[in-house]
Amino acid sequence: MILTLVDYFGRWINHPDATPERKANAMVLIDKVNRLLAKAFVSGIVLPVNPNTDCCVSGETFGGFRPQECPQGAPHSSHKEGAGVDIFDPKNALDDWLTDELLEEFDLYREHPDDTKHWCHLTYRRPNSGHRTFKP
Repeated sequence: MILTLVDYFGRWINHPDATPERKANAMVLIDKVNRLLAKAFVSGIVLPVNPNTDCCVSGETFGGFRPQECPQGAPHSSHKEGAGVDIFDPKNALDDWLTDELLEEFDLYREHPDDTKHWCHLTYRRPNSGHRTFKP
């Protein structure tokens, strides 16, 4: 399964907040995430399609890009800047497989699995802690 720009932005693809800069950020994120997902697949991790989004993006509306007025997330959060995504992971297979070494290999960070049951939040933005797996 691969993540596309259309998957990532969903219904917000033509929203004024989906600026060229944020779309460029999303392309960087999508490349890193797709390479990680390809390695996960080769390792036997098969992620189902989210029936709410018809792709690997989690949630119903805001698992990918979030416009600035979205009530979820802080202003300029990774989702609102095109730099963060929640991957549909209902059995926590991706989170269970991931290690900080794998995240480093793909220059990604993730929110701690204790805080993301049934999805995996990935970003390329370094958190303040600098840890590959972080608590917000």
